[in-house]
Amino acid sequence: MLQRNCPLRNLASSLMAAACACSASTAFAQSPPEVTLDVSVGGGVETNPYLDSNSKTSGSATVAITPSVFVDDGLGEIRFSGDLRLTRYLQRYGSDISGALEASATRKLDERTQLQIAASARTSRSALRDGLLFASAPGDTPGPLVPPLTPVLDTTLAGTRARTTNIGATISIARDLDEVSSLNAAVALNGTYIGKNAGFDYRSISTLLGYQRKLSARTTLTMGTQVGVVDYLGRRTGDSLIVSPRVGAQQQLSDRVNLVADVGVSFVRTSVIGGHSERVSFAGSLAVCDRSPNRSLCLSASRSAQPTALGGVSTVTTAALTYDARLSRVDRLSLGAHYGRTNEDGAGLPLVRVTDFVGASATYSRDISDRIALTVTPSYSKFFDDLQPRRANYALMFGLTMKFGKRR
Repeated sequence: MLQRNCPLRNLASSLMAAACACSASTAFAQSPPEVTLDVSVGGGVETNPYLDSNSKTSGSATVAITPSVFVDDGLGEIRFSGDLRLTRYLQRYGSDISGALEASATRKLDERTQLQIAASARTSRSALRDGLLFASAPGDTPGPLVPPLTPVLDTTLAGTRARTTNIGATISIARDLDEVSSLNAAVALNGTYIGKNAGFDYRSISTLLGYQRKLSARTTLTMGTQVGVVDYLGRRTGDSLIVSPRVGAQQQLSDRVNLVADVGVSFVRTSVIGGHSERVSFAGSLAVCDRSPNRSLCLSASRSAQPTALGGVSTVTTAALTYDARLSRVDRLSLGAHYGRTNEDGAGLPLVRVTDFVGASATYSRDISDRIALTVTPSYSKFFDDLQPRRANYALMFGLTMKFGKRR
């Protein structure tokens, strides 16, 4: 029986109060919303824009619109953002439209409890532009404590030119138990839908429970367990249960350098023809970031079990190195290198496939004025497939961005 002061019971009580607190945040926001709008026009040349096996060099023209809304009422934050991009290729590939919507609300329910609700939707035909090459930089929170809002984009979709739609929602709550320890829990729902019969649609639900304890001013111990269920639509083969416990640490190495790491295992039970298959594999993540006011350098790597378009859970390995520096008041340089591998080892499923991706990019931006910026981005991408060879993509892109609205 749970005692009256049990942390889990307190956590559950806070979760029950979530709906009222979040709805009140919108109605009683005390500060005016900050609304921004970025409009970008540009173009470039690419030798294999979709990383397919029958590539053709093509120029392109692009128009993109990126709105955002931010509200802070003192007790939490509300964010809305979107992205709409239209690209017209001059050779073979025709037109491409991609879009995304994201919303999140963070509320402080009391002095010790914080709630976050987030939802997102994204549709795209380019695995290269929307996930593989221009991936986000690592955060300061270890992998098992906060599940991703959308599934990891697996490399098997590169080269298909199939429209992929991801829809996701997450609710998470964190509670400080005392001055040195805290609990957090989360539930995430995701759906991935793939066109042109290029892969299998699937839905997933995962729950997570994490615990953190501060050992010193610079060191925090982390423990977490994530349990997920994957459902492939219209078929039982590939349906999976994933259980991934991990233990890790957050370490402040200096005033600028922070390290986050965790290790564990992924236990996967998959439905196959005639029964089930089971496997256990290593899982873990590492992120090291050196941040200063005008420069940041981050190295990250991870290995986990993820559902993919192949129709089963695969081992996904990723690594990234990112660098960003403000060279002057008006000049900025960003560099990035990314690696990804999706390994479907069979485990009783009909498909056995390994795909690898490597990519590097550099972006130079110059502020022409407070509202207008010019960007130039050369990049290299290569997709390695054990089924057929793929030509690398060499790209040179440029753009002009006009910024509207109030900037924080």
